[in-house]
Amino acid sequence: MKLISPRNAFFTAALGLTFFLAACGDNQQPTAQQTAEDERRSFTQAMEEAHAGMGDIPMGSDKAVVPFAELEVAKATGDNAYTVSELFAQGEGLSGQTVRVKAQVVKYSPAIMNRNFIHLQDGTGSETQRTHNLVATSQEAVEVGEIVTLEGVLAANKDFGAGYTYQVILEDVTVIE
Repeated sequence: MKLISPRNAFFTAALGLTFFLAACGDNQQPTAQQTAEDERRSFTQAMEEAHAGMGDIPMGSDKAVVPFAELEVAKATGDNAYTVSELFAQGEGLSGQTVRVKAQVVKYSPAIMNRNFIHLQDGTGSETQRTHNLVATSQEAVEVGEIVTLEGVLAANKDFGAGYTYQVILEDVTVIE
């Protein structure tokens, strides 16, 4: 007598179910638009289900925030220069404008969504209000611990989807010094 392993039994059953469902279907292929909409709905639904019942556990950009670092970085120079806390406080009014900030790189995440994510702190802002950690995106690489002056376009209330939202974010930055 030949025994069937549980693994082979699973694959055999799955293959049989696939053929059964195909035979029962109306044999109409979904359009590319229907497939894309289904994938988006499935992804969003999966994210919501994965985080359901998790209460105050932060998602997205909230969990990426770096704890407050005891720093004292001098403010950048120039008419468009701001501290981290000033950018959070004036974010809505500065949205879409080119701004400059000088801060220490406290976290660096390369090659995410075709850009590098740089977390910056200058010793200003509030950890409890989450206004101490500015995120910037760039094509340029930096090192954690470096004090850099960056210039880029400020965006307020930026939503990348999947729970990744930012009260303010500095985009397409270049390293000035």
